[in-house]
Amino acid sequence: MPALSLTLWALVASAKVSTVVVYPDRAQVTREQTVTCRGPTSARFEAVPLAAAADSVRARATGATVEGLISEEYTREEAHREERARLETRLGAILREEKAHNDAVARVSDLRTLANGYTDVAVDRITRELTASSKPDPRAWEAALDSALAVRQRAMTEALEASARLRALEKQRSQVEAEIEMLRLDTERQERRVEVRLSCPEGTRARVELTYLVGQVSWTPSYEARANENTRTMELTTLATVRQATGEDWTEAKLVLSTAQPQRDATLPAIRPLTVFAEERTKERRVLVRRDEQPQHAHAGGTDNTARSKGLESVPQGLSVQLVAPTPVSIPGDDSAVRVQVAQTRLKAAFHWRTIPKLHPVVFRVARMNNAAAFPLLPGDVDLYRGTGFIGRQSLEHVAQGAPFELTFGVEEGLRVERRVVEELQRPKGLFKDTQRFRYAYQFTLNNLRAHPEEVELSEHFPVSELEDVKVELEPETTAGYTLQSNDGIATWKVKLAPGEKRTLDFAFHVDAPSSYETKGL
Repeated sequence: MPALSLTLWALVASAKVSTVVVYPDRAQVTREQTVTCRGPTSARFEAVPLAAAADSVRARATGATVEGLISEEYTREEAHREERARLETRLGAILREEKAHNDAVARVSDLRTLANGYTDVAVDRITRELTASSKPDPRAWEAALDSALAVRQRAMTEALEASARLRALEKQRSQVEAEIEMLRLDTERQERRVEVRLSCPEGTRARVELTYLVGQVSWTPSYEARANENTRTMELTTLATVRQATGEDWTEAKLVLSTAQPQRDATLPAIRPLTVFAEERTKERRVLVRRDEQPQHAHAGGTDNTARSKGLESVPQGLSVQLVAPTPVSIPGDDSAVRVQVAQTRLKAAFHWRTIPKLHPVVFRVARMNNAAAFPLLPGDVDLYRGTGFIGRQSLEHVAQGAPFELTFGVEEGLRVERRVVEELQRPKGLFKDTQRFRYAYQFTLNNLRAHPEEVELSEHFPVSELEDVKVELEPETTAGYTLQSNDGIATWKVKLAPGEKRTLDFAFHVDAPSSYETKGL
């Protein structure tokens, strides 16, 4: 197979893939070559994959004018003609040698038959002389037996030599037949040839670039985050997993990863008239229900430039960003997944202990950072490391450049938390029992078993009423020192604990709603 591989390389190497811009669902490939102008000059790009969209093929030249472009499909039969003839000649020689050794094996069978005949004659003579002759001739017996043994040994030697050679020939034949089959399959594969016609001064050199779009390409981001609590930093490694099944290898090419999504329709939607109308409906009793929401916060880019990514160029393009890999990359065209390191960014991190006992009664190590990378962080998985150990994996949402984000680095067994339900009670209220009150009370216990003083952030949600006639209020029993976010009702305490210290927090509130509401949802 070495000769086959060399032939294929010689065809593709004439126009090297220099740059690839990879989108989430496709890629723009740029191949280039340099030609010397000799009268009417053309630059031929062989083996352009059929995955390339025909209407996306473009050419440009430096040092010449592009006069035209011709694209045609062809098979590789002519390119492999000489190689196939050489392999078929080699196969014919192997088959002839196999036939010769098979004939030798047949002659071995004849020698064995002859040896058996000599042995029978010698045994017959010995038997006859022992029974009938008064003067047996042992020397004659020895000569007869030696002749039979010599013929038998010759048969064994020739059989061993022929078998060994036949095994070697069978291995060679299988290899050549496999090469011929690979060549046949490659010969039937269709490709595209693009010829770029140029106009340029005699004797000058021109650099020609051919670009085209291909499908069956994708990339997905992922990250590795290594926390260093001693230096209060986090090393964030941005990675990209690239796959492409175009059949064209990208060897040592400049890789550009784009966040743009070309498949989305960029057409401005038409606005339709909006009307307001009314219809009569029977009066229904209102139902008071609880609605749990996951708050979503959109962060704009900030101006924190305290850290930068190493070796990465980020090219903003309106709503999308292009990330340029710092070194050339090789990606095979057989749909193999290739993981490429895009950048490393050292971020300043604020580490703290945090717990949400209603959801999970444990204490987590959390790092807060601002994205000081030269690009936004796209949604993807983050592998988390703390010290020298792997902690786990976390999903990362989109983080704009300069925006804050958090990562969780495992559970701390030396800090314990417990949540106890003190009261969840409904009772009527008011002179005419026209109001009903729902009272909720909880108690939290924090325990520091570590050898150092620690501060733990404890969070619990507080209902936010969306109705004017439904009131929610905290009660005086609630432990002071909390901060309350009015938009999503998250109450947070920062609790300082000495080594071995145990503290309790109380949290109580009530909800007052008209009795006309059905309240089974609370």
